[in-house]
Amino acid sequence: MYNAKMIKTPLLLMLMMCFGILAYGQPNLPRKSPKASTSYTVGLTDITVAYSSPSVNGRAIWGELEAWDKLWRAGANEATTIEFSTDAVIEGQPLPKGKYSFFVIPKETGKWTVIFNKIADQWGAYQYDEKQDALRVDIAPKMVKVSEERLSYRIVDQGIDKGYIRLGWEKMRLYVRFRVKYLDEAIASVEAAVAGGGDKVWTFYAQGAEFLLDAKKEMKKAQEWADKSTELFGHSWNWWIKAQVDAANGDYKSAVASAAKSAEMAAANEKDRFYDSAKTEIENAVTEWKSKS
Repeated sequence: MYNAKMIKTPLLLMLMMCFGILAYGQPNLPRKSPKASTSYTVGLTDITVAYSSPSVNGRAIWGELEAWDKLWRAGANEATTIEFSTDAVIEGQPLPKGKYSFFVIPKETGKWTVIFNKIADQWGAYQYDEKQDALRVDIAPKMVKVSEERLSYRIVDQGIDKGYIRLGWEKMRLYVRFRVKYLDEAIASVEAAVAGGGDKVWTFYAQGAEFLLDAKKEMKKAQEWADKSTELFGHSWNWWIKAQVDAANGDYKSAVASAAKSAEMAAANEKDRFYDSAKTEIENAVTEWKSKS
């Protein structure tokens, strides 16, 4: 005999179980491909790569697990993401600042295609939309003898404004080279700090001059800032910076005089700790400058 009550009871229990599972969420278990991330600052640009790291685990990877000519999430689980805090240039092509999902198309021969896609939050490549690509570039991979068990990314700087993102897995290494802007932003930062006024303005000018000196950029402005710093306040540190800027601009006579001023400031200030720490470097530089003046 049909019994509606008997049918409804198991159905009700099943619904309650389903709702219970939803309420408690998914079980928290270790991933086969653990989450990983790496961050690095090049110039004034923060770069972050977030990914999941699969292992080789005895499998044939290229052309097998990851098929040739097929879109690959360049990791596992969620799509790998790469974020630049400022505009960048990737392999000679501009990429606006932002967070992107990162994909790779492996090729049996020739260069592989790397893709920066505007939809950062997506699972794998299942919802990938080519129309949302911000940039595609082709890069030749390097195949090496040493196998890397777990997929990994590394960000390497090769100077104040350039570097590469290294992707390594199994015997494949892929280097995505980038450049970032920093000079205009750095100069603007110094000028903004100076405009704020206060008794530390002389240090802002000195820091800016030292930065340009190290970068070997805008040496006319470096001279202007070094001069303004020493005009506002005298310390062995900023006079030493001025001496180096003088020399970098070819005025060795002024460089020797500025170095002497650095020693003078140190002698007049018993709390000065800078000159003693840099004395050998300063004296060696003065000897060289005297031979050129």
